[in-house]
Order: sequence, then structure tokens, then C-alpha cells
Amino acid sequence: MLINIHRQTADGDILTLPEDLVVVWRDRTLLIPAGFQSDGASVPQFLWSSVSPAIDPRTIRAAVVHDFLYRTAPDGWSRKDADELFYDFCREDGLSWWKSQKAYWGIRLFGAANWKGLS
Repeated sequence: MLINIHRQTADGDILTLPEDLVVVWRDRTLLIPAGFQSDGASVPQFLWSSVSPAIDPRTIRAAVVHDFLYRTAPDGWSRKDADELFYDFCREDGLSWWKSQKAYWGIRLFGAANWKGLS
């Protein structure tokens, strides 16, 4: 997966997909268009030291896809789907079970306000 880290802000790095990203999860296919921007894994700050940095190869695919789902809420995708996909991709990409669990529960418990770009 190609990602350009092109800007640092007070909130962290901004990532841009230089080409379309197609992901398959649980027999569902999702297209994320080139140009989509993400800030990486937005895990609550109190979990940063124990989960992973925002820009980490073990969480970056999960974070980009999760950001897309949270911002666009495509038909047929729920917030729970987005969070479970995040967990599954973190595990597939090498984040430990324990860290993936903490990241998953962090977004399940504290991510609701960001679903559909509400905050």
C-alpha cells in the first residue's frame, strides 16, 4: 500500500493515498479513492504509549480504511463494522493481540462522536 506522508500539523502527520486502495474484508469490497487523507491511528492519547504511534506499518492500513469508513459511512457499513475491520487489519499487519485489543476498545468506547464526521 502506497501512502505519502506529506504534512505535519499540530495534530500529527497527514497521509494521502496516491492511488486508489481496494480492500476486501469478510467478503466485502471497499474502494478508497486516490487523494483520500488520513491522520493515521487516532487512538485516545492515554493509550498511545501502549498501542502504537499514529504512523506505524502495523496500524496504517487499518487506520486509513477506518478513517474512510468513519467519515463517509457508506451504505451497508456500520460503526461496529469499521471498528472490527480496524482490529482485524491491525492483527493481519502484525500488531499483537493485546495491543490490537486495546486499540479496538479505545475506538469502541471513545470513537462514537467521530462516526460520520460528527466531531
